[in-house]
Amino acid sequence: MKKILFPIVGLLTATFMVSCGLVPEGTSQNDSDSLVLDSIALGDMEFKTETKEYTDSLEQNDVEISYTVSLEVPVSGNPVLVDSVKKWIHALLGRSYEGEVNFDEEMLKHYATEYFQQCDEDGLFDGLGAYQELTVSLEADSANFISYVVNAYDYTGGAHGMPCYYGVTFDKETGAMAGWDIFADTTQLAPIVKEGIEGYFDEVADGFTDDCLFDGVYDNFPLPYCEPWLTADGVKFVYTAYEIAPFAAGMPDCTIPYKKVEKYLSEKTKKLLQQK
Repeated sequence: MKKILFPIVGLLTATFMVSCGLVPEGTSQNDSDSLVLDSIALGDMEFKTETKEYTDSLEQNDVEISYTVSLEVPVSGNPVLVDSVKKWIHALLGRSYEGEVNFDEEMLKHYATEYFQQCDEDGLFDGLGAYQELTVSLEADSANFISYVVNAYDYTGGAHGMPCYYGVTFDKETGAMAGWDIFADTTQLAPIVKEGIEGYFDEVADGFTDDCLFDGVYDNFPLPYCEPWLTADGVKFVYTAYEIAPFAAGMPDCTIPYKKVEKYLSEKTKKLLQQK
């Protein structure tokens, strides 16, 4: 089962809003005021990234709390795309830093300090300690789109912490984020995703039965709360912890080959999947 990570409880709702259908303020959209560059110019702007890492900890009352981030930040490419991705990553951190958004040590220390202050206000230095880990990495870089994945974990005491794992797709030309609009029609997707999730449970359990899921889910299988994203091999779907199954099941996910869902894809997605 894959390792999964996540930021603080206070940011959990905000992060799911970013990942599951709401675009961060200032992020480019596929509308009339989007900046569209011609294909020749785009071809000259290769999307490149560099990883920014930061780790800090604070100890009080013999209790240690730690904060770790690893962010694959764009450093070149279509300026509209680069700006969109940077704003999205900044939104994951909390978007409270008022200096230059370059993800340097000063900026990341700001968010570590915020985390420690929140933990202090929540009384976590009087408990078992806490830690927060966030990894944001580039998963797919195709001719017309890129996709990022977020792996995160937030522990604030108890038997286990709160995991988070999801992805986001960006249009390379406009910088817009794609979500459920990957599909023109989602009404027939649930049985296909259910079949894909069967493969997940074949690996983590003794086969896929209604005993793997919460009552009623097997016969009325839902689409996930978080939006799907594009990968090199197909459309990726993931269910959050406790969404369809107990915590021990992890975060069930599957990748559905494009050929299997081709007739449901939107025209915009078909264009994104074209090879130049």
